[in-house]
Amino acid sequence: MGKCRIFTNSVSDITPEIAKEFDISVIPDIIIFGDREYQTTVDIDPPKLYELLRQVDYLPTTSHPNPYIYSTCFEAASDYEEILCINVSSRMSGSLSTASLTAATMAEEGFGPKIHTYDSLQVSYGLAYQVIQAAILAKQGATAKEIIAALDQIRDKVGVYFCMRSLANAKKGGRIGEVKCLAADLMGILPVLTFRDGTVKELNLTRGFDRALKRVAKYYFDRAKKGGMVFVCHADNEPEALKMRDKILKADPDAQVRVEWIGVAIGVYTGEGAIGLIFQE
Repeated sequence: MGKCRIFTNSVSDITPEIAKEFDISVIPDIIIFGDREYQTTVDIDPPKLYELLRQVDYLPTTSHPNPYIYSTCFEAASDYEEILCINVSSRMSGSLSTASLTAATMAEEGFGPKIHTYDSLQVSYGLAYQVIQAAILAKQGATAKEIIAALDQIRDKVGVYFCMRSLANAKKGGRIGEVKCLAADLMGILPVLTFRDGTVKELNLTRGFDRALKRVAKYYFDRAKKGGMVFVCHADNEPEALKMRDKILKADPDAQVRVEWIGVAIGVYTGEGAIGLIFQE
């Protein structure tokens, strides 16, 4: 087998198709509706999430993988020389800590491959962007140490910009971070948000979703490294996502734009309608 196997959390929003294309192992996160527990990417997908959310007046709870899930997934790569697990931001989740503890325990028990863990300081497709770059390098034969060095060079250059139709779910879930003016929903004022230094940050306020989308697109026009991989992600809002894709391609015809759903673990908090844009700055 190859030298290094790449793992990540399902909160990366990497779909089964992307995982297969780039040879990535995705470790499922947990989402709990009442007395029912689901593993994301295994037995619940974004369309099913929003269907369930419409039936209840509360937000489900989410949980990162436990040591048993991590160890079971790592054991499936026992014929590799190394494993690199690229985790969701440590400032938003305990995933990195649990993965690192599991790696240490497995090493003590004599597990063959050396397990490395890495803090992406990102979520969703900001995490996916880094994971895909790592997988490309792994396929070329790079070691975990070499891949980590490459990730260190791009981690702070991954731009993540997004806006939500409503802040209701983000407020309920307590995941809005430093965002101010949460009562702005009542006035039709929406923040344009970014994910930077491991947490959500507010960039500016706009009146109305259309203006917010224009602001998001402008960050691409002003800051993007042209011709690179771009993710336009949406929470059950493909029409607006396709419009955003077309704007990007008009300004940057060489951009490699992928339109994807915002995954379950993040979609709980964004609510339906959200649009995100991820690219290298």
